[in-house]
Amino acid sequence: MEPWLLPFQSPWDVVGFALFLLVFPIYHAVYPWIAARRPTSTARGKIDLLRKSWIERLIERGDIIAAAQQTRNLTMVNSILVSSALILLGITANLMVRLPELQGPAVYPADWGLHPGALRVKLFLLIITFAAAFSYCMTALRHLGHFVLIIGADPVLIQEQVGSPADYFANLINRASHRYTLGVRAFYAAFPLLVWLFDSRLFVLITVFWGFKFMIFQDFSFGFARRSKGEA
Repeated sequence: MEPWLLPFQSPWDVVGFALFLLVFPIYHAVYPWIAARRPTSTARGKIDLLRKSWIERLIERGDIIAAAQQTRNLTMVNSILVSSALILLGITANLMVRLPELQGPAVYPADWGLHPGALRVKLFLLIITFAAAFSYCMTALRHLGHFVLIIGADPVLIQEQVGSPADYFANLINRASHRYTLGVRAFYAAFPLLVWLFDSRLFVLITVFWGFKFMIFQDFSFGFARRSKGEA
């Protein structure tokens, strides 16, 4: 049997992994496209508009200190997440390397879910997830650092070089926030993968939970609330 097929020994494994791909990589690739075309129906679109309004008022007042202070919390949180992702990445990679030693003697294929090959694939998926979290949060830190560094630049020069200062800084802070969100959700994705190491049914259940949470209670909550008010 191909090594990458070892984790898929039951229908629950196949369904869970298909749902995982749908809820995390596929959904988060499609959601920005929807938010860009229907901003008032998505949390991302609405918050982006509010951030732009905040930037416009900061530029009008010339309040550089407030801009730096109000992005400090996001910078600190991203820094913590970067460190956490790196630590978890190292721990998972160490487990993957030491898997034969830690597992000890076992009889296969009595339980293919505990087969070293199956566990190795699952741990590899966790490594990819933590690496994605690290990458997104590092990118968010880069955008935030760039924002704080040039928020005090001459607005006339910014207009000449990159166009509207409000649009430029709003785009910068929005990109930082979007990467932060993706980094956090990469950590969320680690939960079902961790559970999959032990139980494929719980893997399905937790993945479905995150899918409903993202769609109903976070990303499209504004749209659902508006629709409920209209029906009432």
